[in-house]
Amino acid sequence: MLGSHSLTHAALAAVLAVSSFSMTVQGLFPDEAGRIDWYRAQIGVPKSIVAHTQEDRSTNILTITDRNVLASLNPDNGEIAWRQLFSPTERINALKVRGSLALTHSGGNETHVRVWDAQSGALAWGYSQPPSPNYQADSGAVEFLRKSQDVLAIVGDSLVRLAPNPSKPVWELALNGTASYKRLVVQDNVAFIIGDAVLSKKQPKARLHVVEVSLKTGRVKQQYDVNTERSLGSSSSVVLESKEYGGYILWRDDKNIVWNIHRLGMQEPMWDIYHAKLVQSELMPVDMLTSTLGELDADPGLIADKPRFTLTYTKDNKVKTVVVEMTHANDKLELRKVVGFRSDNAIIAGSGGATLPSSGASQTERAVVAVRTSGAVSWRVYGSNKTPTHSGELAYDAATYGPVTAASLYYVGGDPRVLIQTSGGLVAALAPGSNAPVWFRDESLTHATDMTFLELPAPASSAEHAAKATDPSVLASPVTRYVLRWVETAKSLAAWPASGFGLFGSSSDTEPGSGSQSTLEALVPTAPLTEGDHFGFRKLSIFGTSTGVVAALSTQSGARSWTRYLADNGTAVTVERVFITRRSQPLANTPSLLTVVGRNTYGNSVVVVLDALTGEILGDGGIHVLPFNHVKVFELPTTEKTTEQQLLGLATGGSEPRLAIWPATAEAAKAFCALPESVFFDLGALAGSSQLRGYRAECPTEAELDPWKESSAFLPSRSWVFDLPEGEVLLASSEYHGAQTTALLGRVLGDRSVLYKYINPHLVTLASRRAAGGIGIYFVDRVSGRLLYSAVHESASVSDKQPFLATQSENRIIYQLWQDSTPVGGSTEGAQPRSKGYVTVVAEMFESDKPDTRDESKAFSSFDLKLPHVITTAFMAPEPATALGVTRTGSQITTRDVLFGLSSGKLLSLPDQLFDPRRPKKSPTKDEQAEGLMPYMPSLPLDPKRVLSHANVVAGIAHIKSAPTHLESTSLVASYGLDLFFTRTSPSGTFDQLSPSFSKVNLVVTTLALVVGCLLGGPMVRRKLTNQAWA
Repeated sequence: MLGSHSLTHAALAAVLAVSSFSMTVQGLFPDEAGRIDWYRAQIGVPKSIVAHTQEDRSTNILTITDRNVLASLNPDNGEIAWRQLFSPTERINALKVRGSLALTHSGGNETHVRVWDAQSGALAWGYSQPPSPNYQADSGAVEFLRKSQDVLAIVGDSLVRLAPNPSKPVWELALNGTASYKRLVVQDNVAFIIGDAVLSKKQPKARLHVVEVSLKTGRVKQQYDVNTERSLGSSSSVVLESKEYGGYILWRDDKNIVWNIHRLGMQEPMWDIYHAKLVQSELMPVDMLTSTLGELDADPGLIADKPRFTLTYTKDNKVKTVVVEMTHANDKLELRKVVGFRSDNAIIAGSGGATLPSSGASQTERAVVAVRTSGAVSWRVYGSNKTPTHSGELAYDAATYGPVTAASLYYVGGDPRVLIQTSGGLVAALAPGSNAPVWFRDESLTHATDMTFLELPAPASSAEHAAKATDPSVLASPVTRYVLRWVETAKSLAAWPASGFGLFGSSSDTEPGSGSQSTLEALVPTAPLTEGDHFGFRKLSIFGTSTGVVAALSTQSGARSWTRYLADNGTAVTVERVFITRRSQPLANTPSLLTVVGRNTYGNSVVVVLDALTGEILGDGGIHVLPFNHVKVFELPTTEKTTEQQLLGLATGGSEPRLAIWPATAEAAKAFCALPESVFFDLGALAGSSQLRGYRAECPTEAELDPWKESSAFLPSRSWVFDLPEGEVLLASSEYHGAQTTALLGRVLGDRSVLYKYINPHLVTLASRRAAGGIGIYFVDRVSGRLLYSAVHESASVSDKQPFLATQSENRIIYQLWQDSTPVGGSTEGAQPRSKGYVTVVAEMFESDKPDTRDESKAFSSFDLKLPHVITTAFMAPEPATALGVTRTGSQITTRDVLFGLSSGKLLSLPDQLFDPRRPKKSPTKDEQAEGLMPYMPSLPLDPKRVLSHANVVAGIAHIKSAPTHLESTSLVASYGLDLFFTRTSPSGTFDQLSPSFSKVNLVVTTLALVVGCLLGGPMVRRKLTNQAWA
């Protein structure tokens, strides 16, 4: 008995000791921001780069990009110091830098001139010019005046002089549409504007038009045509600016070996020069006829004295480049050869703005870089002689981001940095003596056109991997796999105590990149991501871009798994759609397939099949160029048996469209024709069309299917035509994308009756512009062509600045448009607010307006004559939206959230209940309260707690995609456009997950205490029962 009591006391002491341990140790859970999401700020592909050295010799890189962003980059690491986002429709045309100020010219006919602080990015002042009827396309230029902060700008069809903080111009000169003016040359007292003259019957040949203007009064001193057929920007003409010697135009006419030099302000060419005087060698005429000119300086106005240009020619099958400098000697203009070098497959660039504004430019800072792009990227910096001052080489594979297309040169602490750009969107900084980039920015995804998620195989145990390595056939049995997993679990349990019971383990998530990286390993990922996780959080998000890049990123960390550049005959393929056409199974030998559909520069359809896990291009042909031009691509409801690929349909346009399929094989064609139901499709909202046409695919005979090849296609028959009312034209269309999962077939009302949903997978939403003004909305069935519902928004409008957005999910359609405060006329159907602003309209469809009434047929039919009952309502949007989406989960038991990408850079998630069109306009009844209907409010809330992007400003959101995880509560959300942002959200709460504050220690202690209690209490109970039996 004493031994038993001692054992009992020892066990109780152990329990108390463990309990005391659990009370003193606290688990800290970091904030979820940055752990369940990641964010990448981007700027786009640079169009112009000015590396400007300030008085304190610090350098900042200013750039304007093709995504209409003005940005300043840290020259040491490529990080964004600041950026300014222009309107998506406001193209940035020019960037100039003087001292601490940066000057931009943007827009088209409606032009904007802005001056910025180059260090902070703050707007100093701006000026906008309204549109002009005489505006010539691509006209526009801007320059600082000398010894002044005034600005001279070509805006619309006018030339204006602007003082800082202008309420109006100092003076304005109307140009009357005489030319497309693209160049300004500013001197002390006059300015020259140069443009391509407008062609006419009297002047059918191209020529340059020059206007000389007084800077003081804005009056025209003279204007004339330069006798040349070369246009501005051609490879056989340059404009040279010199603060000391004036401005010049240098050109060579076609089939001529003589270069003409014209001084601005003179009516005739000043003089001409032969090639030999520049290159200091004898050239044959045929070599001279193929020579070209190039400008070196990104911002010529920064150069204090001697303008430069390049002359490139071919001699003895060798490409050579001469750097030429304009100078004066004995009051005579001279063109002096600075340096010459071989330039085969090279890009030539100057240091441009790498100058000191006070002391002028040293010879080092006026250097030239030659970047050779054949094989590895090698570069050399030349000063004043043939021996390069610096050089370097980068091991670069053009199959990842495409060939190098541009280069620039800047200096950091006197050391050169070469900035290269590729056609795919890579920007990298190179330094002497290093075979890796100092830093790089991957801007390819700023041109993303489509994105899809790839479900990665669940992580296999090490025992399974070992079994597969020795004998893959062993894993064919599910029993074997089950046993191997139990073996792995037993090993994990044995090692669990040594790891602190899993309480102190670190997360496997890696921090996302911030937009720029600094190692070659980051530029070329060492190993692709091939395994997911048990919860389905880790997937691959695969992007296709208009620059030919296809890239796969981890949804968990944002790390790049692989990148592939697609090109046809050296030119990038414009990727339009990406599809996962086959998903691999765990430890299976058949890879997941990614099918990319795009078009080449000639408009032909292009199909490429890749291994979705590695990015390797598969198939004998690699890139398949098809002999037609598709207008629509969609998934077909069948697979090819031999390869297990899902079929894709490619529909062509024209009066007799065709339907091609991919894979383009006889087996795929037979699988398509074996479908139990016909395939119906439409061609979408073709721009400017007044009708939507539906087609039905017709299968040929069995004999015609056997010789099926890539040029083969089905000839569909037109099954219906939906004509818009007279004067209306289609603007946009929306339809379901991907498989739709529905958990509930109806809406349970407060009195326990049911309104059954009308779910039509063939629904197409059309938006049209009405002749009398306003926007028309039509719901059309793709199979039958029937009109299911229509609405007219008489005060609404759609434009590039105010786009039409729509998303469809189950029986609900949500769309947004701009509404003016005063309608054009008539009344608008539905509950339409009359305030001016963006309106979000919700339409929900039910089988009947009477509860407990539904179609009793077993299968849905588009030819059912019964129309749905549609309930609509509308809300004022808190901010303009740039993209719409909805969350998706595996079984769709979780309520959906509606996702808004806002123009302010927020990703907003609003609950589904807010968009219920049945929300009562008055006080809710008991039944409505029981149903959970909230009273109607005319405006949607902008709740900061519902902003998924929290503090991040996700600029330029153009698309929102969602994917389910293995947890029904959780959905993955991706937004892309300019910036990238990924997160996961749980609209109904994490009901199938443990809370982050859940104490695993307490769980372990409680379980141990219960086990010990059972062990201790068992003998005591048995002893008591025995004593009672003997009593």
